[in-house]
Amino acid sequence: MNAKSKRIVHGANITPYAEGGAVLSCEGLTLSTLLGTPYHDVSLEVRQGDTFAVCGKNGSGKTALLLTLAGRMKFSKGSLRILDYRLPRQSAKAQRRVGLGLFEGLNDLPSTQKTADAVAAEFELYGRRPAKADVASYLAEWGLDGEMSKAIGDLTSKKLVELGVALAWVGHPDIIVVDDIESELTLDQSFAILDNIKRFSKARNATVLVGVLEPELAAAADDAYYLSERS
Repeated sequence: MNAKSKRIVHGANITPYAEGGAVLSCEGLTLSTLLGTPYHDVSLEVRQGDTFAVCGKNGSGKTALLLTLAGRMKFSKGSLRILDYRLPRQSAKAQRRVGLGLFEGLNDLPSTQKTADAVAAEFELYGRRPAKADVASYLAEWGLDGEMSKAIGDLTSKKLVELGVALAWVGHPDIIVVDDIESELTLDQSFAILDNIKRFSKARNATVLVGVLEPELAAAADDAYYLSERS
């Protein structure tokens, strides 16, 4: 990949944020449904270039909160700003600036699809038709060159999470949201993924929100919000 293709592409007429500035903030964010309240009265601020962990046990509302902070799920009360956009009124504009990793039940990849085809399809969503060599180069950049010809269903859990991050970056968003870096992984493997995500965010001055179960992982991020303690 050349330098131009790697750079962060900001939206039209949006002034890039100064390093360390807040790119996402919410106050009193609450989601109420007929089945309960997945999260309640969440207030937080995320700064550009940081890896920010949302920590909570299964069933704590972690995934719902991550999707809300990504602009993909409506909330019931409170306020949410993503970059210069106020949600929910400007949700569609905000979504174009936020990339998603793989969320179970939302954007799962077909188990028989080849890794290379998944990457090519993601590029096509942004109007680009990459050559096979371009796909290979992109996967190599993420340490996934050895997985190029494998089916999604044959990837290890670790490689699948890493592929999700790589796919989220295809559109050069300012913010990436990743869920569940622990399923079927050892704690050491999850720490390795988190370390790679932190290096990624610093090298590209991109912001990453990551969902975690273990407080030890949350403590290793630049900042964190603990649902189990505050909701």
